Amino acid sequence: MKAVIEREKLLKILNRVQAVADRKSSMAILSTVLVEGRENVLSLSATDLEIGYRGEVPVEMEGEGAFCLPARKFYEIVRNFPRETLILEGEVEGGVEIRDLDQDITYRLSTFAPEDFPSLPDISGETVVEVPGETLEEMLEKTLYAAATDEARYALSGILVTREGENLRLVATDGHRLSLVDREVPGVEVLPLEEGVIVPRKAAQEIKRIASEEVVVRLGIQDHHFVVSSTEGILLARLIEGQFPDYRAVIPRDPGRRVLVHRERLAEALKRVSLLASDKYRVVRFDFAPGEVVLTGSGGELGEARERLPLSYEGDPFTINFNARYLLDVFNVMESEEVELDIGSERTPCRITGPEDPGFLALVMPMAV
Repeated sequence: MKAVIEREKLLKILNRVQAVADRKSSMAILSTVLVEGRENVLSLSATDLEIGYRGEVPVEMEGEGAFCLPARKFYEIVRNFPRETLILEGEVEGGVEIRDLDQDITYRLSTFAPEDFPSLPDISGETVVEVPGETLEEMLEKTLYAAATDEARYALSGILVTREGENLRLVATDGHRLSLVDREVPGVEVLPLEEGVIVPRKAAQEIKRIASEEVVVRLGIQDHHFVVSSTEGILLARLIEGQFPDYRAVIPRDPGRRVLVHRERLAEALKRVSLLASDKYRVVRFDFAPGEVVLTGSGGELGEARERLPLSYEGDPFTINFNARYLLDVFNVMESEEVELDIGSERTPCRITGPEDPGFLALVMPMAV
């Protein structure tokens, strides 16, 4: 097989493929990309057994062939290749050659047997719904931060994808905070989301990258896989098996104390005060009074930081503690200039919403000190 390829087109697909390949696995084949060439199309596939990606690049081709190459090295070679066009030829002396048209630059990579590469499921018949890439990227941006990073809590280490009426809904929680976002998606009822499905965190991150580069993406569910199709390829994510917690049960039904505050001003004050907060939990004390809040971060023997901030609050004074990082994560994904904090007791989560963030709700549990 000999293929003449435009470097930029190959690089775009390789960037996605190498991100999926598992470089830390004890199975060497999982760190490779499967390259298959036929009928002037080069197909590139990678998988870590939980996520798979397959993309296609148009090429000028002589013959057909298939081989596996080290994903990361192949990507680095193409990324640093100084020509607009390259030639990929295999098998040459037991490997694959990557060179320019004039043969001034030549790389030879060793190959792995293509028959050892895990097969990806056939998803040709899945029912799909189209979602604007910008919408899906925003939804994932607003939820990914709240997913658990502790793999021991398997069901929480992903994003719940479900349906609420005509809305597509994403939910994430790590047990200390929760994020929920709804967006209207025409035709979403065709997806089997009555009970919801859990998409792994790593897969959700890759889906976000794909959505950021596409005008429209197509979502489907088939054979225990979440399927995301774009103009240049398809990503398959094995769904997490497990029970996602009843997130509706933790959303406070009764209103608490209503506080309106400038989002960026509060975020900047939190950053400053938390410099002297406890390193482990970043606890900041909030002393609310009519028209203001005093933030206090205490670092024990290191000292203490205090900052007063004006806001809109008219109730009785009260004190409550929050993990500064949890609040900052919420504020970083919001667009609203002014946010509303609905604060109940020390045992109920604080609701965070904003007028320029429709369909978005964040919950943060107070800290007991």
